[in-house]
Amino acid sequence: MGKKAKSTAKIQKAADRKIDKSALPPPPPPPEEEFGSAKPLDKPALPGTGFKVLGGDGYDDGGVADLSLLIDLEDSVQRRRRGENEYFQALKADLLPRATKGPMAKMTRREQKVSLAQLLFSEDDDSEDKGPSEVYVDQVDGEEDAATLKHRGDRLAQARAALRLSLLLREPACTSLSLSELCKRKLTFSGKNG
Repeated sequence: MGKKAKSTAKIQKAADRKIDKSALPPPPPPPEEEFGSAKPLDKPALPGTGFKVLGGDGYDDGGVADLSLLIDLEDSVQRRRRGENEYFQALKADLLPRATKGPMAKMTRREQKVSLAQLLFSEDDDSEDKGPSEVYVDQVDGEEDAATLKHRGDRLAQARAALRLSLLLREPACTSLSLSELCKRKLTFSGKNG
């Protein structure tokens, strides 16, 4: 394969690059075994029976498993694509895509993904649009007060930040969701006329 190291310093450097396979987490499940929220839960994730599956046994998780697959906190896609050895070497050497400048520079890739999820799925109690949605409802009538316009502007800025972070982390699913959220929030902010 390559030349063998002769000096002790180079032998030590090569040993440091090797990954201890016994310390690695278990490999990610194959994609055909990742069901997301399609598989009902035995017990409700939240107290009460609000998520009981109609006409069947089990409980719905409210999309939490789908969100976990989308955000991919464990980097299952990267691990499958690169292979265990290459992935963990890149992780150890901090070569995986992540924000390295600005306020998120000191955060790990996983923490940045959590921030991305919070940008996309933050739900305020008084929010008119709780979380991502596929359906746009025209809420602009031209008579909004300043507080509503500021709130919509903040949500639009969050969507822009989520899109930038998704592109930086090279997460295609999150980029797609961020684009749809950006479009929806832009329409909510300015209306269909402009």
